[in-house]
Amino acid sequence: MFKQVLTIGALTLALCACGSQKTRETVPLDALVVPVSAPWISVEPTQGDLLVRGLDQKMILTPSRPVSDVLQAQLRLALQPAYISNLTVTCERVKTDMRVKHEDDAPSTATLDISMRCTTNARGFVTRSELRSQPSAPVSAQTDYAKLFVALLDGASKEMAGKVQADIDTSKSNLK
Repeated sequence: MFKQVLTIGALTLALCACGSQKTRETVPLDALVVPVSAPWISVEPTQGDLLVRGLDQKMILTPSRPVSDVLQAQLRLALQPAYISNLTVTCERVKTDMRVKHEDDAPSTATLDISMRCTTNARGFVTRSELRSQPSAPVSAQTDYAKLFVALLDGASKEMAGKVQADIDTSKSNLK
């Protein structure tokens, strides 16, 4: 009787361990955060892990640096040449989501959905915009989601820098 209870208990523990696979992977983002001096650009700090939705197993990405740090560094790098006196760019409400979409007749696709709200003030001319980028890439069962996240975030931050550049140009055109 005691052996049966132990056997059943061991089987139960083994089955519980097999049922829920949860993967947590650290994402190194330091290469995207380059030191650039442009204190006139700021992005509200964010923290947190990123759940990759749409997978059979639970995948959580843990960025080594906040996504807001990457966005701020990339904006500062791209927009430094656009500086004029009394120009400020402030971004807030950074939201990040990653999903994998499976289709029967096409390869699976991972999409990074990233958005933020930015305010550009050029000597009193203010432009507000809701920025959004949704880069995507095909995925397979062997996809390294940490590397994919870095690549998609790099592309999204560059796209958003282009959109902020357009806002700065619009504000500058009002100065003439």
